[in-house]
Amino acid sequence: MLSQRQAAQTWGISRSTLQRAISKGNLSVSGSGKIDPSEMLRVFGAARSGPTGGPHGPPVGPLGPGVGHPQSHGQEPALEAENKALRAALAAKEELIAAKDRHIEDLSQALRLLAAPSQPSAPPEPEPPATPEPPARSIWQRLFGL
Repeated sequence: MLSQRQAAQTWGISRSTLQRAISKGNLSVSGSGKIDPSEMLRVFGAARSGPTGGPHGPPVGPLGPGVGHPQSHGQEPALEAENKALRAALAAKEELIAAKDRHIEDLSQALRLLAAPSQPSAPPEPEPPATPEPPARSIWQRLFGL
């Protein structure tokens, strides 16, 4: 977390610009008035300039003291291991997405096959000719059997 003064210096902007972004709601601050470097990146982009650690202090990166300089705290191996684990997780997710895409394509092909008109294997058999019906009898013929 950076103070407003540190954030303004690191990103090369004036404090009034920073205050204006906070008052408009574009930039969020913590309850203690500190600003998360990721918020600064989101609103203002990459840091343009930054303070140096000086001859007696630790190096100060664009995201604050010690951030961006893992070797100053001996965290480099841990960060590399985390990076490797994240890359492996990303590769696994990409493989799952590829499998999902293949499955969707298979389902789409099955749908197309089901929706296609069926083609008969043999031509339909012709129906036998209809026998002509006898002419209708009148009511007198039906009653008296004529």
